[in-house]
Amino acid sequence: MQTRLEGRKRAGLWRSLPTEGSPSLIDLTSNDYLGFSRSREILEKAHAMTDRIGATGSRLLTGNHPLYRGLEEKISLFHLAESCLIYNTGYMANLGLLAAVGVKEATFLYDLEVHASIYDGMRLSHAKCLPFRHNDLNSLERRLKAAKRPIFVLIESIYSISGDIAPVREIAKTCTTWGASLIVDEAHATGVRGPQGEGLCVECGIEDQTFARVHTFSKALGVHGAAVVGSKTLKEYLVNFSRPFIYTTALPSCALAMIACAYKKLQREAKEHQHRLGELIHYFRSKTHSSCDGPIQPLYISGVERLKNIASKIRESGLDVRAIVPPTTARGNELLRVVLHSFNQEEEIDKLVEVVFCNESS
Repeated sequence: MQTRLEGRKRAGLWRSLPTEGSPSLIDLTSNDYLGFSRSREILEKAHAMTDRIGATGSRLLTGNHPLYRGLEEKISLFHLAESCLIYNTGYMANLGLLAAVGVKEATFLYDLEVHASIYDGMRLSHAKCLPFRHNDLNSLERRLKAAKRPIFVLIESIYSISGDIAPVREIAKTCTTWGASLIVDEAHATGVRGPQGEGLCVECGIEDQTFARVHTFSKALGVHGAAVVGSKTLKEYLVNFSRPFIYTTALPSCALAMIACAYKKLQREAKEHQHRLGELIHYFRSKTHSSCDGPIQPLYISGVERLKNIASKIRESGLDVRAIVPPTTARGNELLRVVLHSFNQEEEIDKLVEVVFCNESS
């Protein structure tokens, strides 16, 4: 272990937990896209619905609180799905879903830029796993022609590092043509896309063409947990075969209450927050010539040490923006992962641009 740790230090890729928070810094880094994690309304309303502290066991034993049933029904209706199963985190949802459906007869075709949790879910499965080039329909189709059925195509609707938006309509059509099942991780599209924040699949009208969608609550909704939405058969299958669901302690009632309150708030306020977020995205793009059309705005700066130095300068200016370096991203693709929120201001973007491009030119 020590040898591997020393190797990571020498490569300049050392990770450590922060020793203290940064409440005084302006947030341009978190996934709290709509500012819901700061909501006193959610906290206070959820507190009134809470009747105990812990879940006491898994959902198949003592942890299946009465709030689960109504909440899962509401979430499935909201996302225009037949059914829903709540997991403790988005990471666990991807592990639980992919490990369960990835039987040895199956094939996973996955976009090269999918999240680490999808990679880890594939590792836990028995399926054959083959990549296709990022957002490349021709590459996907070549894989589909040669792949052994049943086939599952794995994508994100908005990619967590690059901020790229998947061509979900075209991918769904291609999957239908070749008889493949589409699984979409909507983590970064939940709340941000769709008329009321239902996600990109609903916005594009392809929800009926998906086998499963994963929606997380810890980003735009500002709370904790995740859900897999799909058919009733899929839910029954996961309850019986998804080990990360079966063998983990359920969420406590306070977490369920916060999820319910966050969804109610989203239904009321989604359009307002999305409009403001759209204004900031347009402003940021005008200042940086970015081509990304979502809240995740990567600024690529080559060289780990150079990138970390600029990130330090940004922090000194009062802004919180993080450097993304290998192994999270490929070497040569180091970047500042700028995240815009509906509560940010244009002058904060101006300050960031000034610090970044001043240091770039020097």
